[in-house]
Amino acid sequence: MSATRAQSEKDKGNAAFKAGDYPTAIGHYSAAVVADPQSPTYPLNRAAAYLKLGKNEDAERDCTTVLRLDAKNVKAMFRRGQARVALERLKEARDGPANGYPLTTDAPEKAKAPITLFAFTKQWEKTRSSEERWRLLNAVPPAALPALFQASLDAALLAGVLSTLRDALRAAPEEEMQARVRAYMQALPRVPRFGTVVLFMSDAERGVARDVWELLGGGDERAWGRG
Repeated sequence: MSATRAQSEKDKGNAAFKAGDYPTAIGHYSAAVVADPQSPTYPLNRAAAYLKLGKNEDAERDCTTVLRLDAKNVKAMFRRGQARVALERLKEARDGPANGYPLTTDAPEKAKAPITLFAFTKQWEKTRSSEERWRLLNAVPPAALPALFQASLDAALLAGVLSTLRDALRAAPEEEMQARVRAYMQALPRVPRFGTVVLFMSDAERGVARDVWELLGGGDERAWGRG
């Protein structure tokens, strides 16, 4: 019964959140937390509403609660990072997730941007997860991609970059991440010979690009062969 009530309160909270009524959403999420305190979903949702109202300490507290219940919850890591950035606790924000996606759009302190394609490719090949690839890619400003790849970008590397962007969006679909990923998607077509590289991609690989644009809610996709 408590789980049913919690779900009902969450649904009401979601409706209020979508309507921009964040105080009401917090009230419903709080009722859900009381009804089912072992679920990480409800404090995670409440943290999002707290962030909208600038209640960053409350958001941080809820995210810490979520991580006690689910230590690998990427959204909680991301939102706690947002709260800590707003509280000007930047070192804690960057050091937060040992193995997750970065919590800000800045490159992590220990990540050094590769300055040559050889260095980038060498590091890329050593990565073993989407999180590691995102940290590496995130160390390169989007505007620097054309100079980094020059005329040497190939279809396999482009496909890997797209898969990484898609995974990052799915793990942390907040506005900050969307803005960062959109910047990469807009910068990639400026890489020399980009149109030729796209021609060598398989239908499945081009499908990943479509997935990214759909997660972003659309964009200028003409350079990706959909215009």
